[in-house]
Amino acid sequence: MAEDLQNLIDRIQNEAVAKADAQSAEIIAKAQAKAASIVKDAEAQAKANLEKADKDAEVYAERSKKALEQAARDVLISVGRSLESMVNGILSLQVEKNLSDATVKEMLLALAKNYASSETEVVFSDADKAKLTSFATGEFAKALGAGVQVSSDSGVKFGFRLKLDGGKVSHEFTSQSIAAALSALVRPEIAKVVSDVAQGK
Repeated sequence: MAEDLQNLIDRIQNEAVAKADAQSAEIIAKAQAKAASIVKDAEAQAKANLEKADKDAEVYAERSKKALEQAARDVLISVGRSLESMVNGILSLQVEKNLSDATVKEMLLALAKNYASSETEVVFSDADKAKLTSFATGEFAKALGAGVQVSSDSGVKFGFRLKLDGGKVSHEFTSQSIAAALSALVRPEIAKVVSDVAQGK
């Protein structure tokens, strides 16, 4: 009887240990599966984060490159404009310096050879009108073979404006128009200089 009881106790203990071992193995298996799932999710997330970081880095690099290219273009445009402004200033000063009374007289006489008009008006600055009216109505009118009217305009600083056929035709020989014409000739050369510098030539 005692032996049967001992066998019963041993069997219960063995069943309990076996059950505990089975439960323990199941818990361990579930824990391992959960851990593997967590690791897999973490790896997938890490990979996604790396891919996103790579894409973000590429986008940032592309934006930075475009921003640098735009900044370089802006600098070149600014340099070109500054250079053009400086050249225009020099041209204007040189034109004004060289539009002396003698030069204006020579220009008018040269124009008289190419124009024939009964209604001619020469527009000077206020200062030049006082100095050149007698020449315009005398020697220039004689060379032109027609009467000449002289007026002034505050918009004319140096040089003159020639109006023909009652003002229907007008030609500018002012410092501003001559400097603008010279600037138009020089502008492509300035652009070429800036372009050459940009290309490292």
